[in-house]
Amino acid sequence: MTGHKQFERFIKRTYDETFQLLEEAMEYSTHGSGQDTCDLPSTETMKVTSESMRLTSQLSEIMSWLMTHKALFRGEIPLEQATGAYHLSAADVCLREGQRGEKACSGQLVGMLDRSRALYSRVMKMDQMATRLYANNA
Repeated sequence: MTGHKQFERFIKRTYDETFQLLEEAMEYSTHGSGQDTCDLPSTETMKVTSESMRLTSQLSEIMSWLMTHKALFRGEIPLEQATGAYHLSAADVCLREGQRGEKACSGQLVGMLDRSRALYSRVMKMDQMATRLYANNA
């Protein structure tokens, strides 16, 4: 059961980190993204919009996975439900290198994208580990 406790701690820490990044992304979306695109040509604006959508996809996938596993640890859903349909499913989009363009994306957006991509990679590894862990303890 030690593995489960360590996994549960990982879920808590990663959830907190993801939630903080999600709040930062919401603040950026509300107040910063318009400033980043106001003087850009439409092709550059599309790059910023595309990368903002990638950030949203990454954070949505991560948060969904984390909330599913938190619910599992609290006994709110059965193991079969957590391991059935709740896997990261957009890695082709979320882990692909974007079209950031030096002038298009602000340092703030690039920083959030880098952190979110790293989180996504970490959670993807944990998803693979969880699949093996749950299979061994089923």
